[in-house]
Amino acid sequence: MIQIRGLAFDSPEGRPLMEGLDLDVPRGGNLLVSGVSGSGKSRLLKVMAGTERPRRGEVRIAGHLIWPGDGALALAGRLRMGFAFAAGGLLSNLSLEDNVALPLRFLGLPPVEVVRRTGAALERLGLGPVSRLRPHAISGTARKHANLARVLALEPELVLLDEPLEGLDAADRALALALIQAWAGDPACTLVMASEEPQALPGLEADYLQLIPPPLPMESP
Repeated sequence: MIQIRGLAFDSPEGRPLMEGLDLDVPRGGNLLVSGVSGSGKSRLLKVMAGTERPRRGEVRIAGHLIWPGDGALALAGRLRMGFAFAAGGLLSNLSLEDNVALPLRFLGLPPVEVVRRTGAALERLGLGPVSRLRPHAISGTARKHANLARVLALEPELVLLDEPLEGLDAADRALALALIQAWAGDPACTLVMASEEPQALPGLEADYLQLIPPPLPMESP
């Protein structure tokens, strides 16, 4: 599903974070990317999603070359990929319902199917009562769950999750974890997840990639 060769990318400030990564994630496989804040976890997921261009390297998703190339546009209409951001990711001028439905409409699904999938995903994440509200009117936890609901509604072949459990209490964490375990156990779904706390994912069968940030350059006296 994912083939990466010679990948290199930098932090937003231009500091090198990755040099020469080779990585293969098979279809139906699970990969947990761990590391401290600033090690490049989020950046790696965005490169995989085709939303951030690496400095160099080749990235193929389901056989489609996205880097070097057109990024996420190379996957349009070819792969159901869901990406849940660590923060944000929802359109502020749309209700949760419309945020979840938007990718389904982009796929050209019949309206009745859009309504069915959207409603089911929102209910699964406990968001039915707030589905007509916009992101600014709900809690941070609800926004994280709305990102997961949008992924769920796609019935995805590839799931990219960035810190999906961060900041959740025990009940909400259990809700998210049950969904993550379902994706991880689905042979038709490939899961890549970034987390600073891999120990919070008991029983998750996955390969592990530990990112270590490079040392900061020494300042001249």
